[in-house]
Amino acid sequence: MRIAIVSTFPPYRGGIAQFNLQLSLSLKDQGHDVMEVNWKRQYPSIFFPGKSQLIDGSTLETGPRALLDSLNPKSWRDTAEQVADWKPDLVLLPYWHAALVPALVGFVRRFRTIAPQAICTGLMHNASSHDAKWWDRWLTAKFIDRMDRIWTLSARVTQRIHALHSNAPIRTLFHPVYGQYPTLENMGDSRTALHLPSPTEADVILFFGLIRPYKGLQVLIEAMDLLKDRDRPVHLCIAGEPYEDWSKYEQLIHQSTSRNRIQVHPRFILDDELSVFFGAANMVCLPYLQASQSGVTAIALHYGIPVVASDVGGLSEYITPSKTGNLCSPGDAISLAKAIEDTLELHPFPIENFKEAQMRFSWSTFAEAAMKD
Repeated sequence: MRIAIVSTFPPYRGGIAQFNLQLSLSLKDQGHDVMEVNWKRQYPSIFFPGKSQLIDGSTLETGPRALLDSLNPKSWRDTAEQVADWKPDLVLLPYWHAALVPALVGFVRRFRTIAPQAICTGLMHNASSHDAKWWDRWLTAKFIDRMDRIWTLSARVTQRIHALHSNAPIRTLFHPVYGQYPTLENMGDSRTALHLPSPTEADVILFFGLIRPYKGLQVLIEAMDLLKDRDRPVHLCIAGEPYEDWSKYEQLIHQSTSRNRIQVHPRFILDDELSVFFGAANMVCLPYLQASQSGVTAIALHYGIPVVASDVGGLSEYITPSKTGNLCSPGDAISLAKAIEDTLELHPFPIENFKEAQMRFSWSTFAEAAMKD
């Protein structure tokens, strides 16, 4: 089959770009021809709170052809014509932010007039942008309405899409486990590199990824105070670029009785650094207040590191309690602290606990399931 993926790819940074790259590679491994189409301009600056959309030192010329401009309707039409010339059987349009909907819908509107035989499929990372406003949900519904079919990555997102558009044909898939990252570094060496206590001295919790309101970091900071009397000290390593005002977290950390056991790396973490940050951790914590699914969980499962996560969205679909992690109630510091303690008491987790999840959520399994009739 000939498949065009119109979305974001490296050198754009972040989980969606990595997801699309691995998806393209897995489809090629299945014998499909894949056309990768990148954004010429992705987010309008008003919707991007980070420092840079591209990997440092890179240009768009280093990635797939960059054709689509989120603010230029002419590019929507031109991109549609170039993709149609390639004669794809399937066009895959990943969705994760409503700000991109006008460009994607504009592309589809033109594409359908010249290639009506191709199937347009929306790959929904969520059912609307996190912290969505009314216009966000309206745009999401417009996007869904333009698709021939929908793929989701969790049952929770499927439910939310049915609420927005009950007639949309949907296939519920999953978020695959990443396998392209560097080999996990030794815990002792990782702790030394990050200036954290040695494995014999303390346990380390990792909070990883972009820092946004729905991710519940404030609950984890609160939970740290509930762990301060534990016989074996617990340290928290926060690693990720803030996509909101960082000062409120600085204040929470300053007021915490555990402030000397909280280390912060408030910046975008490069892929090459993952093996050190995850290598230093006894466990990964996702205290999310809401969620669809999580790429951070996929990284942790790949590395065989247990996850403590809030029981929201699709997170529970990836965690087997007491085997690959534990779940807690969202927004509840006491429940979170209890789940952390229970998980640390079971450390180290046998690597065999993660083998089944790594196979069940592999990219090859994903590609096979996605392409079934």
